[in-house]
Amino acid sequence: MKRTHIFLVLVAMVAVFSQSCKKKNDNPAPTIENPELLKAWKVSQALEGTLDVTAEFSQYRLTLADDGTTKSYTLVDRTGTSSTGTWALSTDKTTLTLTPASGTAVTYSSVSFSASELKYQGSTTGKGGSVTINFVLVPA
Repeated sequence: MKRTHIFLVLVAMVAVFSQSCKKKNDNPAPTIENPELLKAWKVSQALEGTLDVTAEFSQYRLTLADDGTTKSYTLVDRTGTSSTGTWALSTDKTTLTLTPASGTAVTYSSVSFSASELKYQGSTTGKGGSVTINFVLVPA
């Protein structure tokens, strides 16, 4: 009986020590924030005030990626010109900033998104100067 009791105590001690000696993961997997944004998007609607200018943005594509280290984007603008760089979403998730590899950062405001829709407001230069366009994008 004493042998069985001692054996059980030893087994319990081994189990406790083996749990406390597990290796700590010093390289946890990177955290991906806002995974619903990470896809290719195309324009479903573009409004300049109440004027529908969606047809002018038929080539427009925005692809957002995040490998856990770098948030990158590819943007094909309305003329078909492609640019790449990094992107950032404000902490309140209402401003999206695209910073091209070369050039000036572009900031979009009034951002809202879900897995099936990305909305934002941006400025572009038109014939009459700078205009504000409200975009609604859907997965491409």
